[in-house]
Amino acid sequence: MGRSLIFNFIFFAIISYFHLSCEQETTTTKLSLEITDSIRIDYIGLLDFMDIRPNIKRVLLHDRQRGIILMTDFNGNHLLNMDKGGDQKGSYGRFLWSTANIKRNEHISLVSPKGFFEFDSKGNLVKHKSFEEEVPFFAGRAAADSELMEHNGILFQKGIVAWGEYNKTQDEYYDQFQLLVKFDPERRTAERIINLEENSPYRSSGRSYEISEMNPSFDILGDKLLVIAGTAPYLNFYDINSPHKLIDRKRIDYPNYHMGEGEDRSKADPKAIAFDESAGRTYNLKVYKDYLITSFSTGYEATDREDYKAIKNREDHRVFKKRIKGKYQPALLLMNHRGETIQRLALPDKLDHRQYLVRDGELWWLSKINTEKEEDFIQIYKVEIINKK
Repeated sequence: MGRSLIFNFIFFAIISYFHLSCEQETTTTKLSLEITDSIRIDYIGLLDFMDIRPNIKRVLLHDRQRGIILMTDFNGNHLLNMDKGGDQKGSYGRFLWSTANIKRNEHISLVSPKGFFEFDSKGNLVKHKSFEEEVPFFAGRAAADSELMEHNGILFQKGIVAWGEYNKTQDEYYDQFQLLVKFDPERRTAERIINLEENSPYRSSGRSYEISEMNPSFDILGDKLLVIAGTAPYLNFYDINSPHKLIDRKRIDYPNYHMGEGEDRSKADPKAIAFDESAGRTYNLKVYKDYLITSFSTGYEATDREDYKAIKNREDHRVFKKRIKGKYQPALLLMNHRGETIQRLALPDKLDHRQYLVRDGELWWLSKINTEKEEDFIQIYKVEIINKK
């Protein structure tokens, strides 16, 4: 009996040792973001990152000023400069709701207020389906943080309507506010989905918030929609199938985070559109391998927030921005698929804090705009998450 007790003690001691060793190894494991490849694209003008297809070596970009869609190869050669944004025949109109996508045959598909479009690799219109009914005018932009995503033939994107029956000083505005839209190309329909949750700060605080403070980030993980609404640090998991029931809701563990406080509704101007620079917010959310990656800013701490709110003119704003320069840099948060924090990651200075995509299991990032001097090229970087112990 004594020998048995001694054996059990030794056995559990060994198990405990290995368990502790594994825990120590996990906690000492450090992850970093490393650039492993790049594509240089010569171009004079501002380009947004829309799509990349490593399997056919194609990149799709958008010149937001000229309305040009540019497709290149991985050597940076320009293969297509497509301008279909005017009133010409076969035009998708003056406004894209989100990114255009490269199909495997090098065709380009997109959605605009005029319907569903497909162009061939030379820019010729191949297919067009107008909407069955008139649809609301959604706010959006043709960049990687407004990605158009497909699931079983249905398309999803941000679907914020800028104006409606109610305004930001009324409860009904937040009760009816919806974050996403889903398109059915076969039925030629658009349906707004995903209301703000009842316990969302936007609905429960009684404060007034700008659209920019509720601008969502989202991605698709299996049969779930993962949604973060602007400055509110919550990751919501929804069933991707109608009626898109909420499955789970987790607070995101952003370090030193300061959510936007909104404005007293009695003092808010319902006709004014403002941008609260002091509010922490999520810029983008992507599923990459076993991770969820968000890019975010923490928001201003209390003293800087008060100084920001006291700004009266442009000179005050210039002095304030100079004083806090470099203090609040965008960063990345790495989570597992359950929304549990793994690690905060510094964002390399070369990378744009909004525009990154996952394609064919690879992570690709747009270069950061050089604010010191105008450049006649952009870079698309291939990035990997590396284990370092």
